[in-house]
Amino acid sequence: MARPSTRKTNASLPAWDLSDLFTSPKDRKIAKIQKSSTLRAKKFRKKNRGKVDKLASSPRRFLAELSEYSEILQEASKVVRYAGLLYSESATAPGSGAFLQQSQGFYASISHELTFFTLELAHVSKAKLKKISTLKEAESFRNFFIQVQRAKKHQLEEREEQIMSDKSLTGSSVWLRLFGELYAEKEFSLRHKGKTKRVNETTALDTLHHPDRSLRKAGAKALTQGFQELSPRTTLIYNTLVLDKSINDKYRNYDSPETSRHDSNEIDQKMVDALVESVTSSYKVVQDYYRFKKKLLGYKELYDYDRYAPIIKSNKKYSFAKAKKMILDSFDRLSPEFREIAELFFDKNWIDAAKRPGKRGGAFCAFVTPDLHPYVFMNYSGTLRDVFTLAHELGHAVHAYLMRKHPYLVFDVPLTIAETASVFAEMLLFDHLCDTLKSEQELFALYLGKLESIFATVYRQVSMFCFERDVHAARKHSEVSTEQMNTLWRTRQKEMFGRSVTMTDDYDWWWSYIPHFLHTPFYVYSYAFGELLTLALFARYQEVGAHSFAPKYMELLAAGGTKPPKKLLAPLKVDLSSRAVWDDGVGVIRDLLKEAKSLNPH
Repeated sequence: MARPSTRKTNASLPAWDLSDLFTSPKDRKIAKIQKSSTLRAKKFRKKNRGKVDKLASSPRRFLAELSEYSEILQEASKVVRYAGLLYSESATAPGSGAFLQQSQGFYASISHELTFFTLELAHVSKAKLKKISTLKEAESFRNFFIQVQRAKKHQLEEREEQIMSDKSLTGSSVWLRLFGELYAEKEFSLRHKGKTKRVNETTALDTLHHPDRSLRKAGAKALTQGFQELSPRTTLIYNTLVLDKSINDKYRNYDSPETSRHDSNEIDQKMVDALVESVTSSYKVVQDYYRFKKKLLGYKELYDYDRYAPIIKSNKKYSFAKAKKMILDSFDRLSPEFREIAELFFDKNWIDAAKRPGKRGGAFCAFVTPDLHPYVFMNYSGTLRDVFTLAHELGHAVHAYLMRKHPYLVFDVPLTIAETASVFAEMLLFDHLCDTLKSEQELFALYLGKLESIFATVYRQVSMFCFERDVHAARKHSEVSTEQMNTLWRTRQKEMFGRSVTMTDDYDWWWSYIPHFLHTPFYVYSYAFGELLTLALFARYQEVGAHSFAPKYMELLAAGGTKPPKKLLAPLKVDLSSRAVWDDGVGVIRDLLKEAKSLNPH
């Protein structure tokens, strides 16, 4: 039975209970799993290395060994996933960093033993794999076979793969850990109305949404100063990781820095280029909105720190219990099953929402493993924005929960599809609030907030993707200085905002705190991909109704990684190879802006 968390926190906010994984880093189960996984991996290697092609001639024997391979990885991954969750809740806690690195080393050792399997599997004939795929037991693995074979041209020899994995423990993973610790420990000096206080990154970023313009300006100034202080290290970290990626790409025969991301997303360059073209060609929508917002606020100039200024000054806070009801009621409109799964996360302490010293900023949903359940992580302060963040992460959580019927090897989806359930969950909440809010002012504010969220998810992410392209291109010639980074950042931001937002010199430094550039290069376009795709899907849902739409949509979520995105979306009549789907999504944004203007009570 899961034990409740004993960590001190705000009584009204939940702290997750991780005991379904382990009770502490000293839990005896960890040592047992490490020992048994190591023995199983060695035995598997001894039994099957050099024999995968021959093994594939006997489909049922092959599937038995494939299942063993999947189960070994699943058990071993629990340790490193647990360490990652602990590190997120407090990167500054004594021993959390060391435990994370030790668990990463353990998982790398298991991967070493098993590296041969997918390398050999990539060279098994298509005829043999096709025969295996005809078995009902192999249904979940069909797309896995396709992806393994597709990766063949980017694989190294077994020993080289092991070396690459080993070197990452003292290379990229350490730089990423350093970046995380720098920002977890960093205190920003917030000077406002004659008083100075030290705040963490999350609190400083929250000031940008405050109705008091002087506080927003002070918060932005505090953040910029902190970014400047960290810039020698963040610039070095980013340069090193870009170079590290270019070395990996060279040996793996990737023709551009972003190709590996598209491959992992199971889409092609043409799809990504169509997305980027659709978004960048509609930057006028962003500029139109911010000119509208400047007028509403009565400002002569709208500065970068004013972008999230609330139009309607409200200190309204939503208790966590209220957020729960709002979200669950909105989910119920799509499907009772969608609601019931989400409710489990509240009832079983699978959410960590309380702020605490050392806790990392942001929010995420950790899928963990299919024999357990996901966990949701965020910093909840009671704003409507936080309610939408919680809905977003619960969308991910429901998605992952529905996928649990599949083996570990396909218990995932490409990043492009991963954002679909989360954004759809936000749209369900938005639609619900549109119908239930009685105040015209609140409804107007809701529309503006939704538009700003969409701009952050679509337009900002694509502009950041273009920035990444620029940085990786510049790094080919020499190390990119902080000043060059600032210039590249400003150029792409200016391209998006035009003259609608006046960017201060301080804003040039704001590339430096974004972790996606480091952890998952070129990840950011996936947000735009998922948002625009979901806006198009949501329009379809509104057109045909929940009764017709929900079964196909739930089936899409439950499929997990068993099908590529193109096939997953086919039943919903979405063609990812056409720019039309992105233009449809942009059309929804234009309509939302038009509706918002019509609601203007001023």
